[in-house]
Amino acid sequence: MSGLSLEKKRTVSIPAARKAPAEPIQQTEPVPAASRFDTLAEEILSDSLTGPLAPIAEAIRDGRTTQAASLASRTIAHAARVLGPRHPEVLTLGELTAYIAYLTGDVRHACELSLNLAYRHRESTDPTAAYANVLSASTAWRAIPDPSVALPLGHTLTTLWTLLTTEPGPASTDDPHLLESARGRLPRLAARARSAGGPA
Repeated sequence: MSGLSLEKKRTVSIPAARKAPAEPIQQTEPVPAASRFDTLAEEILSDSLTGPLAPIAEAIRDGRTTQAASLASRTIAHAARVLGPRHPEVLTLGELTAYIAYLTGDVRHACELSLNLAYRHRESTDPTAAYANVLSASTAWRAIPDPSVALPLGHTLTTLWTLLTTEPGPASTDDPHLLESARGRLPRLAARARSAGGPA
């Protein structure tokens, strides 16, 4: 995960508001996009998730990740039956499930879930959410220790990522070195997979 971590009973300080400048500031570079893992961590720490997400977030804050995973699994199954698999609440529950998988060390599952969610958001014409989940998938993908597992997921990741850069949305304006770095990792993974006797 890029930068944010959860701690039990952590206090989040909010900086005081600054006076508006006399003249508008010209932003010369786009603000980097945040992964869905990062924004979920902020929402969990700030206790801003509501409804069926709230008890899951509370369990995560308290360090009860196993209980959070079980609760998320039951909640998303029920919500999908009632609301449908592409309902925004179901998608958010899926993102929370992927984040819990990442926190518990199941990085392969976290990557797979995030990629699936990215495809769903793209099909729903939400490029911002699609890209946020691609970045989450990338975070989890880089933590997968087995090159034979990481390699095919890396191809899926970079294919979708490349597709998003050709369409309107934050992927087309974000730092291109992020995608280049992911692509550059693939040959190294293939070499490691070959040396380990796995598929390359």
